[in-house]
Amino acid sequence: IDTDKDRVRLKLYIPRLSMISDYKMTGKILMLPITGHGVARGNYSDIDAVVTIQGERYQDRKTEKTHFRVVDFYCDFDVGHASINLENLFNGDETLADAMNLFLNDNWKTVAAEIKPALEDTVATLFKNFSNKIYSKFSLDQLLPP
Repeated sequence: IDTDKDRVRLKLYIPRLSMISDYKMTGKILMLPITGHGVARGNYSDIDAVVTIQGERYQDRKTEKTHFRVVDFYCDFDVGHASINLENLFNGDETLADAMNLFLNDNWKTVAAEIKPALEDTVATLFKNFSNKIYSKFSLDQLLPP
């Protein structure tokens, strides 16, 4: 934590992360067409991440106390292993869906490299908004007591 520059830098290790989400996509992955919508399941392991939070101080109008807010949130990460399953690909064509899921899992490193910039931006935006909701509730003195 660099309080003079209002900057926080974190190094994180996440041994295992499982995600379930809804997805909708039309496009190409590694030049292969892919379409579908439904449930996406992903399992990721050995994630190394570096997060840099650039903040600024501001005066709360109601309490007149100094608070902290995130101005920029940068995220860079590397995944040790990943496996995914996308349901309802190609309008439910199981043969094509199974082949695409197999392809995605066999080539997960290449696929991850292709989507990494968009994923890092998405994670950064989500965490910036989430962080600001938390930081707005506490004064800087509460977050970093003297």
